[in-house]
Amino acid sequence: MASVRRTNMAEIPLPFRPDGRLPRESMRAVGWFTAALLAVTAVIMIPFWFGGTSTDLLVTITPALQWLPLLVMLGVHLATRRGTSFLRQSALTPVRPFGPIARTSGLILVMLVAVPVVTIAGSVLVGAEEFTIADGAGSAALMIAPLVAVTMILTVGEEVAWRGYLATLLAPWGFWRASGAIAALWSLWHLPLTATYLLDGAIPGREVLATTVNLFLSAFVLSAVRYLSGSVWPAVLGHALLNTVLVYAYANFIIPTADLGAGAYWLHNAVSWVVWGAAIVVAVGLVARSSGRPGLRAE
Repeated sequence: MASVRRTNMAEIPLPFRPDGRLPRESMRAVGWFTAALLAVTAVIMIPFWFGGTSTDLLVTITPALQWLPLLVMLGVHLATRRGTSFLRQSALTPVRPFGPIARTSGLILVMLVAVPVVTIAGSVLVGAEEFTIADGAGSAALMIAPLVAVTMILTVGEEVAWRGYLATLLAPWGFWRASGAIAALWSLWHLPLTATYLLDGAIPGREVLATTVNLFLSAFVLSAVRYLSGSVWPAVLGHALLNTVLVYAYANFIIPTADLGAGAYWLHNAVSWVVWGAAIVVAVGLVARSSGRPGLRAE
């Protein structure tokens, strides 16, 4: 590998091989963040689990909950890492020319349009789904772009913590181990929310499992664009696309998965997971090709 220029801590190392152990202060920060975030989330969910509070209220407060990771991470930063810049650690500030951020944003846009298109085509091909166009699909499509922009205001609250600050802290572990840890924690954090809907009878158990797997797999693609761009903003965009483009596609062009029998439901999800696997291969391949470029290592 050619010699590289050291820049700042927000530029995380690209090689897949771990560069070393995490510093003790980083481990402590990750531990405090995980414990505090899960504890606060559980406390918020307790009235829904045991107090008879309707999940209608949960729908209302969910946008605010998306900012909880940022607030918890900021608290941990102030308590444990006051000598560093929160904005730099979170990769919120530009660390290199805007070009890589723009190109990576374009990449995640293409990938997260391709994922539902290929999944729908594959599910229809294997007989798990039936292609159908819902009433109002055309007019709803006109709202996707503004909805993505609004949704980014919410997803930045999550991504600053997950693909921002945590990715910087865990960078010495290398791409796979760091991304896997973030994916696992991100999926785990969503479980109290999906479990609440399960207990309320709003969704079946199979939906909790499928959602957890989908979150875990998609997290690797979001981590890849963080590595490729050196910025958290493409991950913010990608997360917003997950919550809008994928929801739109699956709601308007196939039979709702809730209406599928067990065999068709799991076959559809198997197709989806294969497609996510292919997306991960493409994204990680691009990360591998980027290894060794100047200015890509952390201090």
